[in-house]
Amino acid sequence: MLGELKAEHFLPLVDQEFTVTYPDYQETLKLYQVDHGKKSVAPGRFRDPFSLFFSGSDPNTVLHQQIHPLTHPALGTLEIFLVPLGRNESGTFYYQAVFS
Repeated sequence: MLGELKAEHFLPLVDQEFTVTYPDYQETLKLYQVDHGKKSVAPGRFRDPFSLFFSGSDPNTVLHQQIHPLTHPALGTLEIFLVPLGRNESGTFYYQAVFS
């Protein structure tokens, strides 16, 4: 399913929460932005690249650069590679996921 997703699938989910759950902790991420990448001119390209930007909820939790299980009621659980970008004004971390 992950390979079939496009930016359009995530646009209605802006300002909604995704949950990352591991046995020893849980973090809630809020999707705050969907950016469209450059349109591809390659023939047979399924989707144009896009990025998702999330804000964390716990200032004491940073998700390391790796694949994380993100769960959303409309999409189920998706294994998404997240990259921490730093702290935002509220002191929590924010993240980017790039789809090409």
